[in-house]
Amino acid sequence: MQQLYAKLAELLGLYDHMLILNIIVGKIATNLKFYGEVFLSLELIPDALFCTDDVKQALIGLMRDLRGIAMATSSRRTYGFLFDWLYPAHIPLLLKAITIWADTPEVTTPLLKFVAEFVLNKSQRLNFETSSPNGILLFRELSKLIVTYGSIILSLPNRVDMYQFKYKGIWISLTILSRALAGNYVNFGVFEIYGDRALVDAFDIAMRMVLSIPLADILAYRKLSGAYFTFLEIMMKNQIQLILNLDSNSFTFIAGSLESGLKVLDANIKSQVCALFRPLSLVLGAKGSLGVTGKVAAM
Repeated sequence: MQQLYAKLAELLGLYDHMLILNIIVGKIATNLKFYGEVFLSLELIPDALFCTDDVKQALIGLMRDLRGIAMATSSRRTYGFLFDWLYPAHIPLLLKAITIWADTPEVTTPLLKFVAEFVLNKSQRLNFETSSPNGILLFRELSKLIVTYGSIILSLPNRVDMYQFKYKGIWISLTILSRALAGNYVNFGVFEIYGDRALVDAFDIAMRMVLSIPLADILAYRKLSGAYFTFLEIMMKNQIQLILNLDSNSFTFIAGSLESGLKVLDANIKSQVCALFRPLSLVLGAKGSLGVTGKVAAM
């Protein structure tokens, strides 16, 4: 790091880290002004013309660039610039893009990866004020996005390359939800108090997407299995009531996935699976699902 500062001082005359930070913040602000023009241009395009190749390429480039900006916003201040710029003015474009291009991984993958980065609370950059509703508002929007994507992708027929077409988008969606659930910037109790289904609907579509994938395929793809078991772990720790509300078929699938997860070679996945047995047993005991409990006990 000292060598980096020395080089910056030599080439640019920047001798203070605050000067460097101010330049970075200014650059982000300038970039956002430019991207605002791009967003506006795309937002003005009618739905009937939104599925052209030019729009497709513009969306791909835009989402990749925004992900890069989001990755660079490692402080509360810089993240605040990005959040205020994106919400609420430009969020509808993300929903429009995922709706029209849901069957096109070239568009959905960079879009979902941007959202996954945007909701990641690294370095406590999403540390909103106590009275701020921003965390709740952010989760509502990502819930709409995931529900829309999941509903469409589940309705489409299978293709030869299922990983690229379907599984990749699903594991990124699970990552988005896991990061938001574990980010400690959303008061999820508010949703239940006001009858808001954002959390319930997001969890429901996530489980539907998971259950649409053969267990053998989940275990065959490392990123998919990692995202799945991470999602389960976070749900059992933070949202146990939603797990309790699952039907017996879903429990059977989860129990079977844990049993199979113990047999994989990946040490990280094995560690995740072992950590899940105790909370799962408690859930099953509370629910009284004797058939599934017996399956877990036999593992």
